[in-house]
Amino acid sequence: MKKRVPAYIITGFLGSGKTTVLQNLLTYCKKNNLKPAIVLNEIGETNVEQDLFHNDQVLEMLNGCICCSIQGDFTQELHSFLTSLNEEDVPDFLFIEGTGVANPLEIVDALTDPLLIDDVDLYSIINLIDGSKYLEYHSIFSSSKEVRTVLKSQVTTSSFIILNKVDLITEKMLQKVRKKMTDLKMDDTPIVETSYGDVDIQLLLERKIRTRRTGISKGKCGCTSGHHCEDHSHQDLNHSFQAIKINVANPIDRIQFENWLKRFPDTMVRGKGIVQLTETVGMFQFQYASKQLKLNRMKEATKLDPCIILIGVDLKSKEIEASFNKTFN
Repeated sequence: MKKRVPAYIITGFLGSGKTTVLQNLLTYCKKNNLKPAIVLNEIGETNVEQDLFHNDQVLEMLNGCICCSIQGDFTQELHSFLTSLNEEDVPDFLFIEGTGVANPLEIVDALTDPLLIDDVDLYSIINLIDGSKYLEYHSIFSSSKEVRTVLKSQVTTSSFIILNKVDLITEKMLQKVRKKMTDLKMDDTPIVETSYGDVDIQLLLERKIRTRRTGISKGKCGCTSGHHCEDHSHQDLNHSFQAIKINVANPIDRIQFENWLKRFPDTMVRGKGIVQLTETVGMFQFQYASKQLKLNRMKEATKLDPCIILIGVDLKSKEIEASFNKTFN
């Protein structure tokens, strides 16, 4: 079975302590003879912190945010980077530090692209919060709507929250911050309060997200319809954020496909992948969000097998399999 690299997204608003936590993770890896790889993203054309990581495997993504303007470049470059490595050079961990204004869900979207999902295994979205500035950033009198939107997206999609710089605020303010975060975050997302980004590394490295790969139709592995090709032995995770990949061997009807996607609840926030359609030849990339399906014919041949990737909260894979089989088989 192909080794997939455990990946961690490190997110948080500007000045929250992301780089400090990343350095702590790298120190742990070096002490334990583990090989990390790092993706550093900067909106500008220069990474001013590159000297902090000169002895590490680093992939720099500059001049844009990997959650939006350079997402396609990020997917391609990370795939090329991972597939170019010799087996002994494959990293034990992949740490992705987004910009301070990145929406984590868009980075998840990139990591679960059909080009990457078999190379990368998303383990957790770690969110750093500056406790001393959090209430100020949420105030309509001292911040913009864009800032508040970014902060909300970072909290609501996180699987692990580090409330940092608690030494700089009073207990009364800390209680207000806790309540604000608790109202926004998913119920099972833990919050660890700290100063100087000092967090137990074992907690940070715990798996919080499951990327599940399922063979619906008979494929290369030889399994039969409905059989789980992978993840037999994994226990269920408390965290409910998931990405499910369905390998699809046969062409599917476009109208049936769109109607099938629209039957999902709003907790299924993204759908994407590559499919063959019964009514026309060729391969099509698709994107599905907000109940809208977009299909684009692929102009160039691809080595990727047709697949459907669904991203959401509390997705029930067995029910999805049964629904897919009933609709298309």
